[in-house]
Amino acid sequence: MENESYKGLTTEEVNQRIEQKLVNKTNLTVGKSYLKIIMDNLLSFFNILLFIVAGLMIYGGYYSGLLFLGILIPNIIIGLYEDIKARRLMSKLHVLNAPKSTVIRNGVEETIPSEKLVLDDVVVLGANAQISADSILLSGTLGVNESLLTGEPDIIYKKPGDTIYSGSYVVNGKAYVKVDKVGNDSYVQQLQSVAKKFKRSKSEILASLSNLFKVIGGTVIVVAIATIIIYSVQGKFGSADSFKLAIGPISGSMVAMIPTGLYLLTSLALATAVINLSRKNAHVQDFYAVEMLARTDTICVDKTGTITDGTMLVKDIVPVGESSVGHIKGIIFKTLNATGDTNATAVALQNAVMGFHEEPALVSLPFTSENKYSGASFKEGTYLIGAPEFINLNNKQTILRKAEEFTSKGFRVLVLAHSKDKITGKSFEKTCETLAIIVIQDHIKEDAKETFEWFNSNDVTIKVISGDNAITVSEIAKNVSIEHADKYISLEGMSEDEVKEAANKYTVFGRVTPEQKAILVEAMQSEGHTVAMTGDGVNDILALKKADCSIAMASGAEASKNVSHIVLMNSNFASLPAVVAEGRRVVNNLQRSSSLFLVKTIFAAFTTILFLLISVFSKNPDITYPFRTNNLYIWETVGLGLPAFFLALEPNAERIKGKFLINVYWKSIPAAIVMILGVNLFFVFAFIAINNGVYTGLTTMESAITIATLFMSLFCLCVLFKVCQPLSKYRVVVFSFFSLVALGCIGCSYLLYLGGKGNIFGIHFGELSGVNYFIGACVLFGAAALYFVINYILEVIRGEHLHDDDEEDKQ
Repeated sequence: MENESYKGLTTEEVNQRIEQKLVNKTNLTVGKSYLKIIMDNLLSFFNILLFIVAGLMIYGGYYSGLLFLGILIPNIIIGLYEDIKARRLMSKLHVLNAPKSTVIRNGVEETIPSEKLVLDDVVVLGANAQISADSILLSGTLGVNESLLTGEPDIIYKKPGDTIYSGSYVVNGKAYVKVDKVGNDSYVQQLQSVAKKFKRSKSEILASLSNLFKVIGGTVIVVAIATIIIYSVQGKFGSADSFKLAIGPISGSMVAMIPTGLYLLTSLALATAVINLSRKNAHVQDFYAVEMLARTDTICVDKTGTITDGTMLVKDIVPVGESSVGHIKGIIFKTLNATGDTNATAVALQNAVMGFHEEPALVSLPFTSENKYSGASFKEGTYLIGAPEFINLNNKQTILRKAEEFTSKGFRVLVLAHSKDKITGKSFEKTCETLAIIVIQDHIKEDAKETFEWFNSNDVTIKVISGDNAITVSEIAKNVSIEHADKYISLEGMSEDEVKEAANKYTVFGRVTPEQKAILVEAMQSEGHTVAMTGDGVNDILALKKADCSIAMASGAEASKNVSHIVLMNSNFASLPAVVAEGRRVVNNLQRSSSLFLVKTIFAAFTTILFLLISVFSKNPDITYPFRTNNLYIWETVGLGLPAFFLALEPNAERIKGKFLINVYWKSIPAAIVMILGVNLFFVFAFIAINNGVYTGLTTMESAITIATLFMSLFCLCVLFKVCQPLSKYRVVVFSFFSLVALGCIGCSYLLYLGGKGNIFGIHFGELSGVNYFIGACVLFGAAALYFVINYILEVIRGEHLHDDDEEDKQ
């Protein structure tokens, strides 16, 4: 290739290709369109059903029962806000992390966004560069990682004439390439369409809520159809007036069965979390991955970037033999210059040996994570710089013993070795003589100790997976309080089965290859652990893809960011505890509060079906679902929606235990059973009095409905009290406040009754006598006692009472 070829395209040639649409732009969209976001949030099954119910209620004149729209409409607004916010955050990430390319145009190098590359552009590639368009290598050599394409971590060496593919990444070397394919023809765009597309994952909480809503939706449809059929047979739709009367019980049961508040609670919790996480410099590419991080009990980290900040200092150069330190530095300088390595170790070495004479190498061998050394051949032979364990030294055992004196103190050790033979392949197996031991010190992050102490106290096991010497990493891990850091092992030369066996026995793993990282993650998962993996380089990709939750640093390779669930925008591992705590807060509090809403849904479904059956078998069309929407206002707002929202905001970093839906069922079913028994006991008394003439204290359906409404409005506070267990100062305030609000609502209703101003909550005090209040109080106290006894028995069976005692001790 002639020199003028490296002048690249001229401005005129670039513009010509832009006109021909030979640009590296794609049709890739970031997330859902705004129209789809609006349609998904506005026209969900429950929303459509509730809008129909609202229309019927307006037609029937039941205006006081439309308060549920005060929950439905905010739910839609918050859902819209959440999805639009997520789309904008994704767009922002796409812009901030858009890959860039160095091109030669008009004979001058310039850096441009990769999407502005055009066909035939000459691109300069170096270590860690993302290849954004399929290209032909013109000159130079590259070590390329194609793991995103092939799934294999091997470094593929490319020579002039070879094709390099978009979606791969340069590990080492420097070369000039010519763009061969652009836009949607480039393989990287297919990868990014998968990696960048916003999609809610099928997490446990999402799957649980989805299944729950399907069951509830199916129940609502079946009950609605059954109600319509029965009412039609009974002639309740025969005239406009009778149809309007039928709307009351139908709307009351339908609205009560639909957990609109749970929709709102979930939307609020997720929207709040998205905002909080963005403020904590964490971009969640898949929000429900936060749940997986919250459930994580094991986090795999590398030493560099998490424990240490990646900067290094050459502490000492110890000659072995008669060579002087100056002579050794000269050899290191020319070897580094030949390999072109730019990793942190190479930078530290360069800083220590600046100012020596350059010398062209016959052949070079850049550093790879497989070899663990780099080298170059000159006229007098080959020099290698790398880990002593991986170089064939003639005095290896002596050198290793000497090296251990430094590694046991937390230093890294490299050797400079020499051989008269030349490099002929991708590795160097010849016997070498040690010229010097190089002692390097890692700089430990100032906040590392505090970060790992947080994980220790929050039941998260840390596994350190490093390519460095296991003893060195172990000592550094001890310095930052990682538990069991003294359990270390080198994976050098281990088989896959040996790696799997070691995975759950040790804390620190040294000399780990990229492939072994993925094996370690899988082995931990096979033992039932939920594993998170942090990474910032292309050698982490396989393990990141295997992990339950993958976390990348914004400063890392584009590959690691594209395949990760969470990107730490400040590239600071110390921000991860806040992300974990936020995830735990969302899931724990949703789990705690969701049971409140399920109680109402179970109660409404059972009561609706019960009264339909009674109506059919008694052949009495006047028996209908007894409650209207306003009868449940106090329960829905003061006993459910508002306290659930405030409970969802409480900080809660407790480790998540158990399955989401099972935990919700265990908390909601006892309350639903007692609510059903208590409420329907009033109607049993009323039916006996009405049909048999026996005095039971409740002589009319109106009195039964009123005392049942009061019972629901007060018993829901017992359920709220139980959900607030174990009590904390925050939960005591929430419970006390809303208990007073509930009593205040009942008091206001009574004052409105006395003033003849109507009744917002459907409580007709004029229907009640002192006996009715006495019966209501007896049933309320009996139901509360039964509820707490049932819960205690269930907690003993599940062993939860011991856990609650521990929590109370903490608080």
